[in-house]
Amino acid sequence: MARILVLVLSGPESEGRVAAALGFAARAHDLGAEVRVVFFADGVRVALEGERYPELARGLAELARRGLTPLVCRRNLEALGREPVLSGFAVRYIGADLVQAAEDGFTVFSF
Repeated sequence: MARILVLVLSGPESEGRVAAALGFAARAHDLGAEVRVVFFADGVRVALEGERYPELARGLAELARRGLTPLVCRRNLEALGREPVLSGFAVRYIGADLVQAAEDGFTVFSF
């Protein structure tokens, strides 16, 4: 089974790129891959603002429908002055998660 980490670095103004990431994650999951989705750097703004963008809102809903809970970098949220609580997302410092994914053989696709 493939192990895929989708790393979203783009903000919501790059709607097409982020939508591609979310669609790819959903499709990979449907094909049987173990999938993790991580919002990092400017990508954390998708977790904050994505519901305002119809295509991103659909993509996030598709992840939720599949039981995939995206991970959002807490440090990036703090840098934006935001509270580290987001409904539908796991929020934590992600350095250890990224290292563990590499150790576990995940292939990283960044968007």
